Amino acid sequence: MNAMLALSFLRRCGAVLTVLGFGLVSGVVVRAAPVVAGFERFHRGKADALARTEGGLLLLSELNCVACHQLPGGDGLTSRPRLSLSEAGSRLSLDSLAAFIADPHRVKPGTLMPQVALAPGEAEALAAYLGSLASPQIDPASIAGSVESGRGLYHAVGCVACHAADTSLTPPSAAGGAAVSQPSAVVPLGLAAQYDRSALVRFLMDPLSVRPAGRMPDSHLTLAEAIDIAAYLQRASSPASAGEVEAAASPLIKEGRRLFAARGCVACHVADDTDVAIPVSARVVPAISGLAGSAVGGCLAETRSAPAPDFQLDAVQRGALVAALQRLQEDSAFAHPEPERDVERFLARMNCYACHSRDGRGGVEPSLRHFFGLSDSSAHSIGELGNLPPALDHTGRKLTRSWLAKLLWEGGGEVRPYQIARMPAFGQAVCESVLERWEEADRRTTPVAIDVSGQKLHQRSAYGRSLMGTQDGGLGCITCHGLRDRPATGVSAVPLDHTAQRLRPEYFKELLLDPQSVQPGTLMPPMFMGRAKADQEIEQIWTYLKEVDQQLLPEGLLRTGEYELRPEAVGQTLVFRTFLQAAGLEAVAVGSPTGRHAAFDAREVRWALTWRGRFLDALTTWEERAMTPAKALGENVTELPAWTSFMRDGSGASEAAIKYRYRGYTIGPDGVPTFRYEVEALRVEDTLRPDEKGDGYRRTVVVRGGGAGWVFRGMSPGSQPRPVSFDAAGEAVLEELLP
Repeated sequence: MNAMLALSFLRRCGAVLTVLGFGLVSGVVVRAAPVVAGFERFHRGKADALARTEGGLLLLSELNCVACHQLPGGDGLTSRPRLSLSEAGSRLSLDSLAAFIADPHRVKPGTLMPQVALAPGEAEALAAYLGSLASPQIDPASIAGSVESGRGLYHAVGCVACHAADTSLTPPSAAGGAAVSQPSAVVPLGLAAQYDRSALVRFLMDPLSVRPAGRMPDSHLTLAEAIDIAAYLQRASSPASAGEVEAAASPLIKEGRRLFAARGCVACHVADDTDVAIPVSARVVPAISGLAGSAVGGCLAETRSAPAPDFQLDAVQRGALVAALQRLQEDSAFAHPEPERDVERFLARMNCYACHSRDGRGGVEPSLRHFFGLSDSSAHSIGELGNLPPALDHTGRKLTRSWLAKLLWEGGGEVRPYQIARMPAFGQAVCESVLERWEEADRRTTPVAIDVSGQKLHQRSAYGRSLMGTQDGGLGCITCHGLRDRPATGVSAVPLDHTAQRLRPEYFKELLLDPQSVQPGTLMPPMFMGRAKADQEIEQIWTYLKEVDQQLLPEGLLRTGEYELRPEAVGQTLVFRTFLQAAGLEAVAVGSPTGRHAAFDAREVRWALTWRGRFLDALTTWEERAMTPAKALGENVTELPAWTSFMRDGSGASEAAIKYRYRGYTIGPDGVPTFRYEVEALRVEDTLRPDEKGDGYRRTVVVRGGGAGWVFRGMSPGSQPRPVSFDAAGEAVLEELLP
């Protein structure tokens, strides 16, 4: 057994060398057993029967055995979504395609692709067919990329969790400058070096369109990032451009299309009009008596013969597969486990354990943890909770369905901006079915009770805001948690912006009541332990977080003066609509760089207020749903007369009957607004500017239409009503000075 494990190790080392582009010793052909990361990490070398059978079941899934075989008791096993070859001709040259089809283990040691028995010339025919499936490429001049930038991205965003790291790199934080060692399982990248560069870039940006099984997830790379990573992956190679290969003859393409279906390629792949899977009725039913490998020629036999495909299985893998098949034959429930085991199998299939742990299993391997960096140095203080992906304990009762969708296939669900590694998307088709089982697996025996109706008297967001702040009586949540793009005042932990959309309220309460039990190792203190009104206070915080986009930020995140509008600082007139004391609920405030300001009441259709010095604070307007009326900040605040400007015949008797209609405002070249309104048949334009010759205000009122009998009543102290006299053009211009 030790010799066998040593041989397997040497084979995997050969695969790593091929991946890194170092090449192999001349004349030596290295073939490696198929690399299934979860099997290598958790099942190889394990002696107990459960580990062996679970490892075999994982291999049955990842080698896609169920696509061809009707397994005993395996009605609960599903085949992997088929890999798309619809643009294979854009990715690889005809020579590379033919070489890989003829001997996949030689071209890509560790591949899951089996070698299929082919007659002479059939590999070339298949290559001709696949090579005919191509699409226009990106201009090579635009995809040169930077090897060094790609090296940094590859090792930072999370690629090294599954694929080989550059062992020559020593992370700056590595203690004593120790060299990086490879993890226990490395998923091979052998074909990347042979890809057409533009096709590799497209694949890196959207791998799920080619591999919908999600084993190569989407890391949300930009075009520039994909170009640089492609340059790094091909740094030691000169791949043939797929677009430069001479097209194969049509009869060869036709034969290749026939062979693609006849040789069973459609079991694992889809391409143009061959999108037909092998029906269940045509699948091979394996003979249980031959599973131990005594029968010569089958997939699991040490000596394989045509037509069985050759997966290059080693003895450990064959033994695990046999154990799993025997267990399926003996125990019909083995393929239909309890929810917890079902989730465990899902995480193993998708290699989630490469980054995440669950119930103490998995997580980033020690040799790779230094590559998982931080963009915010303050997050160092929370230890590995800062730079490593979170544990998946309790996830089924922690996250809402909609947020799991964001994380697993939609994107946009990351909430740890201080982590450089990214949460990739795995695809809806392979993830959605596990969500219900995950919820069942993590459901508490005794549910946590929380009322989030918002209907009880104590459930007011203002109370929750106070609890989160740093003032007296506040719990200081914002010391570690930011809100609405505001960083925490101290340690960086998960921002709370989307808490009500992300977390289930029962889990939120469970966490606050006993954070150490729910998230071992967290620095979050048990703030609610022993508090008499803990239940109500948690509901208050939840209500605030549910309405946080409509509420003031907690005390401690609000910065003094940050919402103050300063026209003198920007050097131009500011026009701001708001609720304003003494100017009403439809006020339009006009701030001048000269420090002389005014406000127009659009509801009462009149100038309402003047003041000097500081202008306004927009805090309540922008941050508070209730919009508490703002106050003029400056000095000499003067409330102007409450009357409107026009009446008939100098008498106030009919003033209330006169109809005013506000028509908005226009902005002049100097940025000063002119307010427009109608008074019966009068059309009025009303402008108030700082007086250039004094320290007061000059008001200019232009009136058109209406006819005789109108009187203008000014707002300056001691002003007397005066008739409105129209010129020959039917226009009257009225002016007055206000102090």
